[in-house]
Amino acid sequence: MPQSGIREIFDAAQAYNDLADLSIGEPDFATPEPVATAVADAIGDGTSGYTQTVGRADLRGAIAEKLANTNDIQADPVTEVMVTPGAMGALFAATQVLADSGDEVLLPDPYWSNYHGHIANTGADLVTVPTSAADDFVPRPEAIAERITDGTVGLILNTPNNPTGAVVPPSTLREIGDLLVEHDVWAILDETYEDLVYDGATHHSLASDDEFFERSITVHSFSKSYAMTGWRIGYATGPEDVIERMRVLQEHTVSCASEPAQVAAMAALDHPGVASRIHDAFASRRELILNRLTDIAGVDPGTPRGAFYVFADVSALTDDTSEFTKQLLSEGVAAVPGSVFGEAGEGFLRFSYANDQTVIRQAMDRFERAVETQ
Repeated sequence: MPQSGIREIFDAAQAYNDLADLSIGEPDFATPEPVATAVADAIGDGTSGYTQTVGRADLRGAIAEKLANTNDIQADPVTEVMVTPGAMGALFAATQVLADSGDEVLLPDPYWSNYHGHIANTGADLVTVPTSAADDFVPRPEAIAERITDGTVGLILNTPNNPTGAVVPPSTLREIGDLLVEHDVWAILDETYEDLVYDGATHHSLASDDEFFERSITVHSFSKSYAMTGWRIGYATGPEDVIERMRVLQEHTVSCASEPAQVAAMAALDHPGVASRIHDAFASRRELILNRLTDIAGVDPGTPRGAFYVFADVSALTDDTSEFTKQLLSEGVAAVPGSVFGEAGEGFLRFSYANDQTVIRQAMDRFERAVETQ
């Protein structure tokens, strides 16, 4: 399993005392007050034990209600919903259950580097589907069709996307879904950034269609929308037989998600306004960083419509983004080289705007100076 290139940058950044760090995808907000209060009260009442492997029944019920109201996904909370240690736990379990050695799993490129590790751990082959900045990094159904073979068992699709910020339009999602059903290919749908869309973009859950639900595992998280990264709490929904196999795997690896974290998740679902306020803060930060990058010669920030990343084209400035990133570290700014997100990422830098506007301005000042003195 390859180490995450994002973590390599994060670890290297620790050696610098004065760094404007836009490398890691972690909201800088504290855990929202209603969530913190609910957990403190629950712990005070002794809520800190094992739960069912699939999670507390009351939380799964709340998740099923949220899925129905927000995502138009109809899932049985008893048999088709599972609480996991972050979206990471759900993605790992889904990949393990669906893929075996010698299988092929499709993945649009650029891609979040941890998917590579999940696929590698199954022994399956990662088959990339190229995307391009000209299409706003939205995967084309015909490009996916070209990569499907008799050995293809699944497609991992992340929308809104990390690292590119791409949001797959509903019509394109349905075309992709039809293609997967036609070829009997599973979809692992990572919707971690579902609440973070901008410029009139629409997030659509493919599994809202019953036909697609039966061929997909949909993964959600509280980490980004509610600034709850350290709580490690997420969930998956899908057909009963697959959720059952994921349950068995989780039973033998992590047992269950932390109960205090499950209480935190229930409190978050009870306060959706928190996610709205966080979205609005990110929207302002997005506007700031896009305006600054647009004004820097040789940089094209594109138009990311989701998540909290800018995947900026810097190919006019360098032919080696990894070395360029090291140079930027010495100038006091941290970003992630696009090359760690796959071959199609070379020539790009990922900037995370999940940070205070003061830090973003400082990072952009330093980045601009570094570009001007090249």
